Amino acid sequence: MPRAIPRLFSRAPLCCELRMIRRQTRDNSKGNGNRWFYSCGECGHMVFDDWEGIRDGNPLCECKEISRGQKERGRDYVFRCARGECEYRSEDEEDEEDEEDKEDD
Repeated sequence: MPRAIPRLFSRAPLCCELRMIRRQTRDNSKGNGNRWFYSCGECGHMVFDDWEGIRDGNPLCECKEISRGQKERGRDYVFRCARGECEYRSEDEEDEEDEEDKEDD
């Protein structure tokens, strides 16, 4: 029997004053195949329902909750609010330092 993936939410989160709908992704080029997520039927906002990218040491978001590290646009590694409750976005400082080192070379 396959092991269940731990869920981030105990109940469906609210968006546009309605409960979001839980779904599962299909295989895709972003590496998010078969991940569970919630989506809003009104505005299309989505948030993953797993612990992927959530680690001790990640910065807190604007609502003082955990953040999720993730790749965006194929190259940028950023942190975002794991629960999708605020607009927090922060680039990984190590990646920024690596880019600066490359520019100095």
